[in-house]
Amino acid sequence: MKTSRKTFIKNIITGTAAIAAGDILSGAKAVSGINHDKEAGHKAAEQRIPIYEPATESIQGKTGFAPEKIAGMTLEELRDDYHNRIFNQYLPFWEKGGYDSELGGFMCELDDNGKVVNDEKYIWYQGRGIWVYSFLYNNFGKDRKYLEMAEKSRNFMVKNMYLGNGLWRESVNRQGNPVESTVSQGSSRDVYGSLFSSAGLIELYKANGSRNDLDIALDSIRSSVRAYESPDYAGIVVPGIDQKGLRTIGHSFMLVWNLTNLLDFHKDKKLEELQNEHINHIVNDFWNPEYGINNENLLHDYSRVPGHESIMYSGHFLETLWMVLREALRRDDMNLFNTIKARIRRLIEMTWDYVFEGMGTEDYFVFSSGGKCQGPEFDLKVMWAHTELLVATMMVLEHTGETWAREWYERGREYCLRTMANTGNGIWRQAADRFGNDKRRSGISIYRKDNFHQVRYQMMNLLSIERMIRNKNKAGSV
Repeated sequence: MKTSRKTFIKNIITGTAAIAAGDILSGAKAVSGINHDKEAGHKAAEQRIPIYEPATESIQGKTGFAPEKIAGMTLEELRDDYHNRIFNQYLPFWEKGGYDSELGGFMCELDDNGKVVNDEKYIWYQGRGIWVYSFLYNNFGKDRKYLEMAEKSRNFMVKNMYLGNGLWRESVNRQGNPVESTVSQGSSRDVYGSLFSSAGLIELYKANGSRNDLDIALDSIRSSVRAYESPDYAGIVVPGIDQKGLRTIGHSFMLVWNLTNLLDFHKDKKLEELQNEHINHIVNDFWNPEYGINNENLLHDYSRVPGHESIMYSGHFLETLWMVLREALRRDDMNLFNTIKARIRRLIEMTWDYVFEGMGTEDYFVFSSGGKCQGPEFDLKVMWAHTELLVATMMVLEHTGETWAREWYERGREYCLRTMANTGNGIWRQAADRFGNDKRRSGISIYRKDNFHQVRYQMMNLLSIERMIRNKNKAGSV
């Protein structure tokens, strides 16, 4: 069933679209604008809008529902603020040493002046950095400087870290010699490194058209899927669960993010099927309708992990949601859009610290047990998860103009600028305690600087604002 874009937007705004993939929270208080009639929901699921256009040709930036002011600023003032934070504060910091201008690549343990403290080049940081500078080139004026930084880093990464067949070495030193990682955040056996590498190479392919980069990216995705589908996969470790082949939503959202970017320009039936599979896992399997939360990890058959059914890792879930929202925009899938939009709002409202502000980004407990109180944990509020809140709410605001999205965006932004951005060097701090004081993340160096989440959010928000400015005089035009 095809629907015009104008009708699509109107239905989103008025909340008349039924939810696909089941209720947002079965048996609980209705969320505004959401149809809780199961039969209607199932009928709506059968009426997906079969449009698969690139995001630039979809509904992005064509709503005309932008407010006059956001966070007390006109759209033009907010645009200029983001531009300043990216190009005059954030990027210059990385050119002090975090980006290796001689050899290429990225080192992310730096002091507050940008001096390198640890010269390890970890695979996550390389793929992320290549994505950032390729995205800068593709979306902000085609500045050759950024393309050259991305290509130089790509050459370093492929030469020193690519093992062939879609497999990657975890870490090397500045010169490219293999080292045992001291900065690793995951398991050396997980597929995150391959998927961050593929993300960087996909974005770089958009910039330079190198077929070799695209082939390596595709091989990296395929190798990740092969590893993840094995019942012997050892890349996911859940304390107290002595099993291999576990599932995690982080792997699904990395595949969805990669594939949304890839399917924009590379049509492939098998990859579309893979994307549909992981959208389904996120919307239906990881989602626990009994409690209205998301479970971070599942058993190999996507059934619940005993004892973990009532626990949610909030920050990862929010990051997942905006990635699926972006895929809904690529497809013009109204049902998926509304499902995810409602879950974004519910998650923020469930996990917000209404006393000291900020989101409880770590575990959320439906029940009190094991020394944990019911509800969100507030003793650690990580920066990266707050950037996901700002991506998600701005995305909803751009495409619907809904007041709640603007209000939560403004509240999240105010918290971040007050507690995370006040470092004096353009790089936000890693985390804060409940009261907004600097707090170290367990197992992560105090010198760790983020070369990805902060600037990804800032660039995505800046592009949203620029689209709203271009279309603010076209109210009702889609």
